[in-house]
Amino acid sequence: MFKAVVFLILTWVATTSEANPLFQQAAERYRIKPALLHSIAEMESQMHPWAVNLNWEGFKPRSKADAIQLVEAAQANTWLLRLDYPDESQRLFFPTQRDAQAALEQTKRNAAMLGINRPSNWEIRLLDTRSVDVGRMQINWKFHGRHFDSLATLFEPHNNVMYAAKYLKTLLHRHGSTEQAVAFYHSNTQQYQSKYLKLFRPIYQKRLLLARR
Repeated sequence: MFKAVVFLILTWVATTSEANPLFQQAAERYRIKPALLHSIAEMESQMHPWAVNLNWEGFKPRSKADAIQLVEAAQANTWLLRLDYPDESQRLFFPTQRDAQAALEQTKRNAAMLGINRPSNWEIRLLDTRSVDVGRMQINWKFHGRHFDSLATLFEPHNNVMYAAKYLKTLLHRHGSTEQAVAFYHSNTQQYQSKYLKLFRPIYQKRLLLARR
């Protein structure tokens, strides 16, 4: 008998009203543009304060408590089974590869009996659960967690945005341009940087235009 951890993520509607003062405060403190913080938040989490990315698997929990529970459960069940269907994907977490494989075989075998479609594609892989991007600004716990007392502290919107602004300021000094700072905020790998900047530029330009009104 295999045991799975299933995360049911409810729909969360993005809003910017409560985030805008945080961007303004952080920008004033570290002397960067609010539009820069806003644009990165749009890119990284679609403005979601409890967003979680576990080793390339993105989630939008409905609360901070749900987000923390998700991370802790995944850290205890590090084998991912992703089942892809025509209209959606389902992600389940297991303590062992054997459990994940058994769940996959049972799903394929029992699909007709249960009246559901067989998955059109699937993947089983071991997650590096140390690599967790956290909150609105998607701060990586593996590389930046040492600056926070706990995961809950990093999830707090004020802490999340303030740390992002401080880190961006450091990157601006180090690399000398906004684009390079944004690129290295996202990744140290050039391939990922180029793709990210291509999507980032129009968002940032739009935010700069809105800021001038």
